[in-house]
Amino acid sequence: MHVEGSASILALIELNHLTKTFKGKTQTVDALKDINLHIEQGDIFGIIGMSGAGKSTLVRCLNLLETPDDGTLSVGDSGVITLRGGKAYDAQGRKLTERKLGAMRRGIGMIFQHFNLLDRSTVFENIAYPLRYTGMKKADIEARVFELLDLVDLRDKADVYPSQLSGGQKQRVAIARALAMDPEVILFDEPTSALDPEMVGEVLSVMQTLAQEGLTMLVVTHEMGFARAVASEVVFMDQGVICEHGDPKDVLGAPKTERLKAFLASML
Repeated sequence: MHVEGSASILALIELNHLTKTFKGKTQTVDALKDINLHIEQGDIFGIIGMSGAGKSTLVRCLNLLETPDDGTLSVGDSGVITLRGGKAYDAQGRKLTERKLGAMRRGIGMIFQHFNLLDRSTVFENIAYPLRYTGMKKADIEARVFELLDLVDLRDKADVYPSQLSGGQKQRVAIARALAMDPEVILFDEPTSALDPEMVGEVLSVMQTLAQEGLTMLVVTHEMGFARAVASEVVFMDQGVICEHGDPKDVLGAPKTERLKAFLASML
């Protein structure tokens, strides 16, 4: 979080008055209501809350996989993006093209619940995939891929296919692939929710390593131990609203709202 007089002046991520509504045939869901966040380089935000609280929608709005209805956001060097009527506009008021959206998303890594690996490609090929479109030389791609395989402790799995991996190993490959483009920020949407309990630790261990290296991360999680130990801030969401936000010791150790107290009790 920004501290007055600190060296960091500009936020890496800035959200102001972000809203998102989903309209169905029979009902309307206000997924995000007036969301405001200021995240600086190296911050690790743990986003917690019940299912349906708006956590995943918030993460998907950050890279415009979902387009907010209103508000403004900026991520890294994207400049201020204005959301109006469910459409995105740049600082000059021009509607963002798919090319500009693609350039913005290259600076944002995304880890989903269910890995999204290419089944017919090896582990090496999965990680190398985004690099093949950058003009990087083959030798440099190979060096980068093995550097990332070492980071997630999977060098010996370079030539195997996703079907031959455990869930934890698949998620570690997904993390390596997201890191391949050297993103400014990486978003995790429930990265351990699809894993068996014995595999959760190996993924959290990689995430802890990334935190120690100063990578900026937003992590939607139900792992309270990880939020306490690793997050620099915790955001508790409920019904599309940020209800509590601050130091993990305060948010998790001394909850102020009854909704957060009930949520933490349900985690025990």
